[in-house]
Amino acid sequence: MKILFVDQTAKLGGGELALLEIVKHYRTESKVILFEDGPLVSELQQRDVPVGIIKSAQSISCIRRSSRIPLTSVAAMVKMARDLAVEAKDFDYIFANSQKAGLLSVLASHLSKKPVIWYLHDILTSEHFGRAQLFAAKYTARRSNQILVNSEATRDSLIALTSREKDVHLVYNAFDTATYGRSSKAENANTRRQLGFDKRPLVGLFGRLAPWKGQDVFLRALTQMPAVQGMIVGSPLFGEDTYAESLRRDVHDFGLSERVKFLDFQKDIPSLMGACDVVAHTSIAPEPFGRVVVEGMLAGKPVVASQTGGPNEIIEHGVTGVLYAPGDVQALSHSVMSVIDNPEAAATMGRCGRESALRRFSLEGMYTRLDEVIQVPLQTVGHPILSTSP
Repeated sequence: MKILFVDQTAKLGGGELALLEIVKHYRTESKVILFEDGPLVSELQQRDVPVGIIKSAQSISCIRRSSRIPLTSVAAMVKMARDLAVEAKDFDYIFANSQKAGLLSVLASHLSKKPVIWYLHDILTSEHFGRAQLFAAKYTARRSNQILVNSEATRDSLIALTSREKDVHLVYNAFDTATYGRSSKAENANTRRQLGFDKRPLVGLFGRLAPWKGQDVFLRALTQMPAVQGMIVGSPLFGEDTYAESLRRDVHDFGLSERVKFLDFQKDIPSLMGACDVVAHTSIAPEPFGRVVVEGMLAGKPVVASQTGGPNEIIEHGVTGVLYAPGDVQALSHSVMSVIDNPEAAATMGRCGRESALRRFSLEGMYTRLDEVIQVPLQTVGHPILSTSP
C-alpha cells in the first residue's frame, strides 16, 4: 500500500514520535507531508523516508488548542488542501496524524478521491480544546474512512463528542523495546554524576512543558520531600514558553535550585531514565496515552502516574506502577516516598512493569494491528461508514 502521511508539526511531540515508528514500517511506499520545517524532517531523512513540506500560512499555524479560528484562515486552508490533494494523487491512502492534518486531509480527499485514515492522539474534551477545535474534530471524524485511537480514553472522548463507534480502531503507541533497560548500574551512576546529581533519590519527569502536564505540581511535591532530587526533561512546544519560565521561577522561589535541574528535549530518554530511581507522570487533565509511562516501565523503573486517561489502561496499580489522584500534591509526594522507602518492592514493581510493557507495546504488535486496519476495504470517499450524528 502506498500511503501519504500528513502531520501539522515538525516538532518532536508524542504523536510525532509515534509517527516515526509507524512510517518506518511503510517507508518503501510512503511519503510524509509536514506543514513546517523542523527536527522531524531530519529524523525522517535519517530513516530514508521521503518528506515534503506544504508551508502553513500564519493564520493557520497560529491556531492553538483553545484559540478561535479566524475567517482569514479559510482561504489558506483551501489552498493547502488543494496542494495536499496534488500530493495524494499517487497514493492509496492519506494517513493524518494530527488534528489540523486530519481536517486538511478530509478536505483534500474531496479533490483527490483518496480515503483518509485519521490517527487521533488527543482527548476531545473542553479541558483540552476550544469550541472551534471540537467542531473541526467532529467534521474530521464524519469524513474520515477509518479512525485510529491511541487509548480507550481517547476513543471514549471521540464517541462522546461525535457518537461515532464504527471503524474506530484501538492502536496503542509502540516502542523499540530493545533500546530500554540496557545500561548497567555503573553506567546509570555515571550518567547521574554527569548530570550533576548526587546519591540522593532522583525522580525524573519527562515530557513537553505545558500547564496540563503538571510540572508545577511536581515542584510543589518536591518541597515536601527534602531528601529527593528532581530532573525535568522537556521543552515547551506550542506557545507555552510563559509556563516554562514560571516553572524556573518556582524552582527559585521554592528553594529547590540545589535539587532540581531542567534539561531541554532529549533524544536519549532510555539513558536518562536509567539514571532515575523513580519516573513520574503528573498530568492534571486526562492523558490521551502516556508515552513516558510506558518508557519508564520499559526502563525497569517504578512509575508513579496520575490516575487519568491512558495511564489507567497502562498501569496495574500496586503491581506495575502506582496511580495517584491528578493534581493532588500530597498524594504525589506520598506515592513517590512509598516507592523510595521500599526499595525491594520498588525493584519488583520495576520488573513487573517492564514485563508488561514488553508484552503490550512492542513494534511488532503495532505493525500487525496497523496492517489489519489498513487492509480493511474502505467505502467511497465522502461516504464513510458512520453511526454518527451531525
